[in-house]
Amino acid sequence: MREIKTVTILGANGAMGSGSAGVIAAFGGAKVYMLARDVEKAKQGIEAAVASVKTDTIRARMIPGSYDADLEKAVAESDWVFELVAESYEVKEPINIRIAKARRPGTIVSTVSSGLSIGRLAKAYDEDGQKHYYGTHFFNPPYKMILCELVTHSGNDKKVTQALGEYLDKVLGRAVVYTNDTPAFAGNRIGFQLMNEVAHFAEKYADKGGIALLDEIMSGYTGRAMGPLATADFVGLDVHKAIVDNIYDNTKDEAHETFKLPGYFQKLIDAGKLGMKSGGGLTKVVKHADGKREKFVYNIKTGEYDPYPKFDIPFIKEARQKIKESDYKGAMDVVKKASGLEADIARYFISRYISYSLSLVGEVVDTKENTDGAMGFGFNWVPASAFVDFLGGPKETIKLMEASKIPVPKLLKDAKEGKKFYELGEKLDARSLFKG
Repeated sequence: MREIKTVTILGANGAMGSGSAGVIAAFGGAKVYMLARDVEKAKQGIEAAVASVKTDTIRARMIPGSYDADLEKAVAESDWVFELVAESYEVKEPINIRIAKARRPGTIVSTVSSGLSIGRLAKAYDEDGQKHYYGTHFFNPPYKMILCELVTHSGNDKKVTQALGEYLDKVLGRAVVYTNDTPAFAGNRIGFQLMNEVAHFAEKYADKGGIALLDEIMSGYTGRAMGPLATADFVGLDVHKAIVDNIYDNTKDEAHETFKLPGYFQKLIDAGKLGMKSGGGLTKVVKHADGKREKFVYNIKTGEYDPYPKFDIPFIKEARQKIKESDYKGAMDVVKKASGLEADIARYFISRYISYSLSLVGEVVDTKENTDGAMGFGFNWVPASAFVDFLGGPKETIKLMEASKIPVPKLLKDAKEGKKFYELGEKLDARSLFKG
């Protein structure tokens, strides 16, 4: 792989494009062509890139331009073409045809996609182009979220893959996770499985608290800074739909039915209630005349918004206290021993998360460290393997799964008792991701 001195960013004015450009210019020291639909938008991208890394020194290395006037010239000069245009084949494939005609042999071309087929997108290129074509799924915002899923396809060269991975890691400071070309790759497939199944449970238990109850049950003591349904609201229900629909249509694993979009999500999408970006979705915040803000939650049964309730669930309070005391195994012991519907649901989803993460090893990734890295670095969720240790090891985890009627993955069945299951400790301290 050539030394990367010049990079072209396509989609430079978007949040991901400008953020990625900032990282590449700041850490890689590269000259960056910032291309958008017009030059003014490209200039806006430069300002956003500078702001994202909080240094003005990169401005001199960033050159604005437009697709129509500058794409071929910029691509011909570049060592890496980083495409971040809209998430659709209809937009990406015509751009790829233009890039393929202009690129020099040996130039890396990569796309940011949350789940489109990298192999299909690579077909626009000749043999050398396919060898150098990848998915580089940065997470937003790139300066803070350091995960990069490096997605390979059958046409790649292993030596190029290794060199690109080392560049992303050592030069750009990415936490690189290697994934195969499968729907939604690793992070989104695991993350959106949990989020979507939690959404189904919210509907099932709509008369007991619905959305608010499920986010309380799956709150910080289960290893995530934001509840799964709050995360869906943050991402956008339309984006959530696109990801789960893609997985549902293109996979057939044991969790297949959990990727069906709940009817109330579609109802909200149809009404333009897409989440935080539209002013409300699963929840909304109302500012009153006196300046006070009040949070409301969508009532799945009535279709109205109710004041967001407070809950007093004893085992959750106890588990949170254990986490505040840095007793993570103690917190999981509380969860394992608690009784009642809420505890059953918590155990079910902790089991499901571990099971599904480990089940993708072999198909989506080659090692469990890749799924662990995807969830820890990309979602800020405690990785599945770390949960195995906090629960007391493989045997205790299997008992939990069997009680919840969750499939036990072979990787866990074959694991040695008494040996640490989680192996990213130095790179990612899983304990820091629990929230008391």
